[in-house]
Amino acid sequence: MSTIPVPYDTLQSDPYPDYPTVDLTTAKYPEKAVWGAGNSAMNFGKLSMVVEAWPDLSLGDYFDVHLNDPNTPAASATVAGMSNRYFLMVDKAQVPEGEVEVFSRVVRVGSQQESRSSTQLALFKQSLPGGYDLKVWEPWHSELKLSLEGLPEGSSINAGMVTKGVWCLIGKYANIRQNDKITIVWAGIYFDYIVSPADVSAAGPLRIQVPDDVINKGNQYGTVYVVFKVMDVVGNPSGGMHPYSKPYAVRAELDKDQYEPPIFCVNGKEALEVDLNTQSLSTFTLDPVLPRYTPKPDPLHMVTVCMRLSLPGQPDEILRLPAVPDMNKRGEPINIPVSFIAQAAGGQFGAWVEVHDANGTQLGKSSSVDVRVRGVPTRMPAPQVTPIEGTLLPFEADITVTIPDYQPHNADWIESLVLMQGSVGGGGLQHIETRQAGSQGSVFDLSKTDLKQFEYKGPFSIFYRTNDGLGLASSIRESDRVTAEIGFRMADLPEPIVKFAQDGNIDPKEIASSILFISFPYVGASPGSTVHWSAVGANAASSDSGSFVINTANEGPLLPSLWIAIKKQVLLGNVGGSIRFSYSVQKDATPTTPGKFLRSEVLKLTVGPKLVLARPTILEADKLLPGQLYADQVVNGATVRVSYKSMVVDDDIIVSWKGEFGISFVEIHTAADPKTNSVDVRIPPEIIALAMRQGGNSITVQYRFLRGQKVRESDPLVVRLSPVRSLPSPMLNSIDDKIFPLLALDHEAKITVDMWPFMRKDQRKFLTVTGTLTDGSKLQETLYTADKVTEDEVAEGVSVFAPVKRLRDLKEGTVLTIDFKVSFAELDDPNTGVSFGSRDYRVQAVSPTLPAPEFENKPGPVLSVDPLSYMQGAVVAVAYAGMTPTQQIDLEWIAPNATIATIASQHGDSSGRIEFAISPQIILQSTGRTISLRYKVTTSIDTIWSDPQVLTVGTILADNFPQALINKLADKGTLNQASYAGHAYLALPQWLGIAPGQNVWITLHSLGVAQLDVLKGYVVKAADVTNGLANILVSRAWLEKLANSSVITVEVLVTLDGSAKRENAVAFKPTTYKVVGQLRIDQNAMILSGVSIKNANWPRTGLSSIGNSASRVPSGGAGPYHYSSNNPRVASVDVSGYVIGHVNGSATVTVSDKNGSSTSYAVYVSNVYTIVLNDSLMSWATAKGWAASIGGFSIMDAAIYDVLRVNGAGAPIFSRQFWTASDPYGNGLAPFINNSPNVGAVALRNINAPLPAACLVPLY
Repeated sequence: MSTIPVPYDTLQSDPYPDYPTVDLTTAKYPEKAVWGAGNSAMNFGKLSMVVEAWPDLSLGDYFDVHLNDPNTPAASATVAGMSNRYFLMVDKAQVPEGEVEVFSRVVRVGSQQESRSSTQLALFKQSLPGGYDLKVWEPWHSELKLSLEGLPEGSSINAGMVTKGVWCLIGKYANIRQNDKITIVWAGIYFDYIVSPADVSAAGPLRIQVPDDVINKGNQYGTVYVVFKVMDVVGNPSGGMHPYSKPYAVRAELDKDQYEPPIFCVNGKEALEVDLNTQSLSTFTLDPVLPRYTPKPDPLHMVTVCMRLSLPGQPDEILRLPAVPDMNKRGEPINIPVSFIAQAAGGQFGAWVEVHDANGTQLGKSSSVDVRVRGVPTRMPAPQVTPIEGTLLPFEADITVTIPDYQPHNADWIESLVLMQGSVGGGGLQHIETRQAGSQGSVFDLSKTDLKQFEYKGPFSIFYRTNDGLGLASSIRESDRVTAEIGFRMADLPEPIVKFAQDGNIDPKEIASSILFISFPYVGASPGSTVHWSAVGANAASSDSGSFVINTANEGPLLPSLWIAIKKQVLLGNVGGSIRFSYSVQKDATPTTPGKFLRSEVLKLTVGPKLVLARPTILEADKLLPGQLYADQVVNGATVRVSYKSMVVDDDIIVSWKGEFGISFVEIHTAADPKTNSVDVRIPPEIIALAMRQGGNSITVQYRFLRGQKVRESDPLVVRLSPVRSLPSPMLNSIDDKIFPLLALDHEAKITVDMWPFMRKDQRKFLTVTGTLTDGSKLQETLYTADKVTEDEVAEGVSVFAPVKRLRDLKEGTVLTIDFKVSFAELDDPNTGVSFGSRDYRVQAVSPTLPAPEFENKPGPVLSVDPLSYMQGAVVAVAYAGMTPTQQIDLEWIAPNATIATIASQHGDSSGRIEFAISPQIILQSTGRTISLRYKVTTSIDTIWSDPQVLTVGTILADNFPQALINKLADKGTLNQASYAGHAYLALPQWLGIAPGQNVWITLHSLGVAQLDVLKGYVVKAADVTNGLANILVSRAWLEKLANSSVITVEVLVTLDGSAKRENAVAFKPTTYKVVGQLRIDQNAMILSGVSIKNANWPRTGLSSIGNSASRVPSGGAGPYHYSSNNPRVASVDVSGYVIGHVNGSATVTVSDKNGSSTSYAVYVSNVYTIVLNDSLMSWATAKGWAASIGGFSIMDAAIYDVLRVNGAGAPIFSRQFWTASDPYGNGLAPFINNSPNVGAVALRNINAPLPAACLVPLY
């Protein structure tokens, strides 16, 4: 960065180290710096600095920290996520020594506005008081020098000397500085001295008086040792392993009444220091020097060992051991438990003895011996993380962190779990959870949300720290660290194998013990490598992980045969969910290759009953006609419902929608909902629009998802998508009548089409205009040829001008047809277009002058009529003034397609009124249509037209028409395919208004299969009018495709008007049947080849051998079913169709139904054995010969696994060790059965060892 620009605003807070600092404002001698940090703040080579969040913080803001250098930051980063504070990692080597100016700055990403904290003066000190111990082999800090003024080492001190004063002389040590705290220990009594600036500048040693009260508290008779250590103002202690100076010995002669001090021994040798790192298992004794009494006391005097524990910064504590008898032998060794000594770790203890008589009266006491206790005073092993696979934490999973027993520990201290990530010079991440320490063994549960910030950020550390609350630099202690990372998994190895997993699922009912076993199909593991494995479930409690070292017993090809047990809660805690299994192999570094991890693929298994996928459903599909979907019902999209039992949250469900032409296609992902076991997916209307075809479109809907390594796919749902039934017809000059008066043409002719359902930009339009001109020639104008629908048309509808001059030349009474269709598939091919229905006009060249006709003598321009009211016919009255018998009157009954019903002409009547008879057939043909009525009067000189009357003819309900019947079965009956041979046949009785020329469609529907078109546009013949429709073939092949007990619906459509267009048809009442299939069963041979060990008297777990049994059930026929085996000794079958193999051989299983129909299949059983035991002791060779003599075979691993599964670990084969009769392994070793199968069922031992034998004998 360049020099910091000004002006800048001020940050509200200053940067500070993440590790607690030392407040220097309270130092005895004034310091310029306000706070300080020593080596403890720079653990693991990094100084972690904290920058509190600033106002108007945004992603991408730049922030840094400066140490002395205002131009170059010590560390910097940009904001990648929102937080209350941000961390910067400074390389320890880049931290200046001494007083340092510290500030931070922020540059906002958008405005580039700069903010800066105030500049603090801090003291960073990495140097140690006294420097480094240059003679590490000596049991003290060789660079710290102490003597007593005027008292040579070994000289005596009396009361007069104490009165004059005793002075310590401490040589100027390396890195001496004001506010150093010198701790002097006189005979186990501590006192402190703070180094002054004058001490630092003065020549010669530091002269420090030993306070009288310290001498008086110490040993009064015998040898006294004096040592010191130093801690600087930021908490850096002197030395490494040895913080104290060499002990300086003098002899105290202040109270000659005391006994001589006892002698402290380690393993029988005198010692003044204990190293707990190397001597914690030693024997510690105190040998007192006691007077001898004559005569020998009776009862004996009692000797009590007293210990004064002295630890820096803590008050002394007195411990008393239980009294022991004084055997009057001038003292005997007294054992001191190591637990007492360990309490003085990091300090020292003084030990003395007191002698009491039988009444408890003290007879005397000794001086004390002072013993330093060193080693590691802080033992804080790394936390235990579960689950973890080497260094890899599972992605998107919770973990548990357990704090092991550590020292020092206090239930009232503060205990914090820390997750820390960051590289020097840049930003860092932290997650800290703090609580009161409480008892040992704290457990922290971290959620996947807590861990989210560390995903794909590389390695980070997990550790814990304690704070004793004393506010000292030494108050904070940190544990060893666990290195972890989340998200980085490059698979090098195959996925693990989990016993009892089948088809990507684990069924808990199949596992009596609820214990899973995992193995590792990797043959490249060499001794010294470590295998880390994990089983990750719903939470940390239902997960497990572990590791083991590869040795010669499991290296290379032996590893895949090793099974590792997983705790029960992994299975029990994930029922209805899933478990992820994986492993890693850690290969240590060698002189020529670096260490590395090899990671496996992840095996994901669901836990629960075997998965059965139901076919998807479309909620908007027709309720009466399964498999029929009307586009009118899905204008806003279709809802696909996916429902199946045992959904798990990790199921990524993919729902596919595909039309038969491949244009309408979409796949939509959705998450599973385990709470409801059901999810809905919306198919967008634009996708549905692409499937619209004139004759409909077969849509296949299906779903799939990945479980473990296997794609699970449902059966497809096939529905027939029918086009929209109410598409707007084109209109010319907005005339909605069936009659188009040419006089209505002005200077323009505009054809319009209203907006339609599923209308989208870029759909293709096709528009033609046809008619007959006055000269008899044909009018044909193409106005649209695959023109694209525009955005304006989507908003307002289609509008286009037609040729006015050509239209004015249309011939009177002819039909003008406007045909409009749209390719919803957005293709240029007109064959993909969906017709909107043609608009047919009767051309009227002259203006009408006569009054409109009257249907049933009912006046009015528009009437609505019920066709069932006129099944005997109707009349239309024509009345006008000036009617004469010479006039010819023609009544026109004009259908929507502009066709005219045949109605005989009449002559006028002098009464001025005549009536035209309308047949029932014409009424029926007009059902559901809008009819225009008009008449024309022809005289000898002219033709005159009437005004029209518009009739809206209602529909006839389906209940008024007969139902089609299959095999003469009544509606809602059961169609049993076993009750007839060949095809089924359908009949449709005569119906109301049946007439030749009508078109009939009969379609069979059933959920999940394509519809069957029995009749498709069949034209009614004259004979059908009398007999109805009969002997219509219904394909047996289609019926046999149906699942047993499927429901079919028979749909009948008839065009009463004789039209060939299906959309003009009237629906008859549908018929429904339940279809029972012909009795069928899979006739492929059933192969039962799983290894199965049959020993009748052995205990059983309730589980069966894998691959030795199977179920096979029939379909169709008439239940209940009956099963039988022709050879039950080989294979038996129960009432549910479950087949079990008993001995090697073959059998035939037959299934029959209550109608007497039957079918069968063959069963072949193999790999069935019994285990024969020979309890005589023998060598391997003898065992091999014995097995051969009885036709036996060696016991393979599959047999052992089967016994464990079916008979359990209590089977007799595991009661002791047996030869397996297998081939030798080499080096004089052969396999034998271990009597501890949970450790490893098969092991190796010398071939000459005397063991009983076991072998397999096939069963026939």
